[in-house]
Amino acid sequence: MTARYFEDVNVDDELEPEEKLPTEDMAIDFFGRGNPTNPAFADAEAAKRMGIGGALVPGMLKISWVTKYVSDWAGTDGAVRSVRIAFRRPDVAGRPLILAGRVVDKREEDSRKLIDIEVAILAEGEPSVRGNVQVELPSRG
Repeated sequence: MTARYFEDVNVDDELEPEEKLPTEDMAIDFFGRGNPTNPAFADAEAAKRMGIGGALVPGMLKISWVTKYVSDWAGTDGAVRSVRIAFRRPDVAGRPLILAGRVVDKREEDSRKLIDIEVAILAEGEPSVRGNVQVELPSRG
């Protein structure tokens, strides 16, 4: 990971998309194998009986992916300051998901260099998660 600087970022810059392929094991491992949660997170058959197409991908897991995705983009000296996420529809394990992002604002506040990024998790080209992440970047100055 390299450093990213405030001066090098422009509004409408797009983050490199990243693919994730969630598995049933990811859901189980995320919550802990000894932690009983909603069976739809760990058992595709239970999820199908509930009317869902397969094991659900936990929302908290998707939030962690978004946070890491933007943190990696921000680089070694950048810092995630806030994450706001809205879930639009459930995601099912075994189906590829794409993380995507775009810079929507760049400003200085109280000498802090802030970047606002609009993020989405796309399932079959449609957003299942939308959100905004604010990062603080260092200045070259």
